[in-house]
Amino acid sequence: IKTIRQIPAIFGEVDILRSLLTLPGVTSVGEGTAGYNVRGGSADQNLILFNEGTLYNPSHFFGMFSSFNPEVVKDVELYKSSIPARYGGRLSSVLAINGRDGNKKNITGSAGIGLLTSRINLEGPLIKDKTSFILGGRTTYSNWLLNLLPDEYKKSKASFYDLNLGITHEINKKNTLYLSAYMSKDKFNLNSDTIY
Repeated sequence: IKTIRQIPAIFGEVDILRSLLTLPGVTSVGEGTAGYNVRGGSADQNLILFNEGTLYNPSHFFGMFSSFNPEVVKDVELYKSSIPARYGGRLSSVLAINGRDGNKKNITGSAGIGLLTSRINLEGPLIKDKTSFILGGRTTYSNWLLNLLPDEYKKSKASFYDLNLGITHEINKKNTLYLSAYMSKDKFNLNSDTIY
């Protein structure tokens, strides 16, 4: 996969993990999860990196949404064989996701509201043509949907949010400084008995 724009949209936004299932040798772990198996390996044999940081839980909300905000993703690479030595430690595959730099010329943004989730993205220069930032966030307000379930599930709750921040500073033509931050929280409570 060369760029995020080549991945089909699911649930109104690009879903990276579900789109991987369209590639040869990649299969789903099962329903209710966004994990994947590569060429017969198990899901824990895949290394998932976002800006070179390891993510252990790549999904939100029962596997319906990936942990990656498509507004801040630049490119996605899946290594299924001939995995570079710098990614040592996994047997099946490496999924390397890189965030994009913010706009160095103008402040721009976008937002969206859906039935289950909302998102916002803001980017622009801190120092014109030299330093930029990109900020993206998503959240869900899906508890109204769980209230439509039978009475034994009335007190159930499920929600998530994630925030991404990236700052890029060009020191000179050959050197660039990157700062990347990611924060995420999932909350799951099934009828006051289970907390996730």
